Amino acid sequence: MNALRHVHTLIVPGGTLVDAHPVSEEQVETDDGVVGTIAEPCWLAVDLPNAESGLRLVVDEGLFALEAETEYDVLQHFDDPGELIDAKHDVLEGQDELVAAIRAVRPPLRTRLHVVARRLRAVPESGDG
Repeated sequence: MNALRHVHTLIVPGGTLVDAHPVSEEQVETDDGVVGTIAEPCWLAVDLPNAESGLRLVVDEGLFALEAETEYDVLQHFDDPGELIDAKHDVLEGQDELVAAIRAVRPPLRTRLHVVARRLRAVPESGDG
């Protein structure tokens, strides 16, 4: 069962669901510009399209109505390259060229992740009060 269909059964009729998820891979930046992108091919090829299509599906099915949408960047700041590498070690694994580029730049550093947030209203099913 689609997770959002299940969520619909848990929310009171007319209740609100807030969905927020990244829509870009995370960039590593300094004041001088972009150092590189933290590649997450599975997320980009599978997870993001599934999240977006799942939301479209439940709206098209009339389970939820889209009330509002906004986009924003989430920034994380790091005082030195080692701090960033430690914090992101799980997603940087195997990205040796990017890690070397991070180590080579002058701090401070930041990461930037673009996020979309949507407010959806649960549409009562026929027979709901």
